[in-house]
Amino acid sequence: MDNKKILSHAEEKEQCERDYYDHNLTDLPSLEKILFEAIEILEVSNIPYALIGGFAAKSLGRPRITHDIDLFVRPDDADKVLNVLEAKGFTSQKRDPFWLFKAWRENILVDVIFKSSGDIYFDEEVRSHVRRVPYLGKFVNAISPEDFIVIKAAAHQEHNPHHWHDALAVLKQGNIEWEYLLRRARHAPRRILSLLIYGQSNDIAIPNDVIQRLYRSVFDTATYIPEAVVHPYRKDTQEMPETSEDGMDSPIYIKGRIMEALTTDERIAEHDVKIMVSDEVIVAKGEVFTEEQMEALNQVITEMAPGHEFKNLVSVRELKAPEGSEAIK
Repeated sequence: MDNKKILSHAEEKEQCERDYYDHNLTDLPSLEKILFEAIEILEVSNIPYALIGGFAAKSLGRPRITHDIDLFVRPDDADKVLNVLEAKGFTSQKRDPFWLFKAWRENILVDVIFKSSGDIYFDEEVRSHVRRVPYLGKFVNAISPEDFIVIKAAAHQEHNPHHWHDALAVLKQGNIEWEYLLRRARHAPRRILSLLIYGQSNDIAIPNDVIQRLYRSVFDTATYIPEAVVHPYRKDTQEMPETSEDGMDSPIYIKGRIMEALTTDERIAEHDVKIMVSDEVIVAKGEVFTEEQMEALNQVITEMAPGHEFKNLVSVRELKAPEGSEAIK
């Protein structure tokens, strides 16, 4: 259900004018004053946050003009942020209940963001990589360069190309934790891959193996690994077979090893045998062509699974001459 308020034409026009003003303000001293006020309110209230907009770009080494303040917070804290800001004289608006609230003081906008493009949240993984950095003689919490790059790449659109160039500038600064960037790239893998390749084309030092690994993760066929899932209300629910820690004692692995052994054993490479494996019993059905093959079959299976009962239902095919055949004179 969409909880966004339906605006009248006059309200929509007013909102657009307000947004234009908010995002074209160039009064940097006022911006910095409100920035420190808002941050102090959150820190006194013990609300975790990180800067993710223009001020974050500055703290990560990307000098550029900024027109507002972007705070990244947990969804559960978004209402609390507005409450503590309002208590200190800010006005506020729940612009979009799915990702964005807004607050103002002295005509300075504070965007309270709790979900970014790519379904990126201020979760524990992001919080654990936040950096405490100096800014104008004080300290602020800035998003990590890796998360900044992912957020900017995911948010990039034709009408806001600065996101792309913000990410490139932070890549150029270096000191990137590549393993963490690769892990976070799952939120926008193709965007990040494109960004890294583009960055290399601009002579930014990006390791080849990082690009290659990300490429493989995007384009290589994914492997399905079944997990043990219990459906409590499904009548046909069956428990997953018990396995050892590495999973190699489950029936499916035992069957795979037996089939591989039968196929690669020169004594019985030619065969028409089906193998069925349960927790306790192995059943073989089909045909072999000689008694020697039958003996080899018994030996391979009993050696591969000595703890299982082996039921050999395989027969030896008898090759007979066609009935009614005549000798050639």
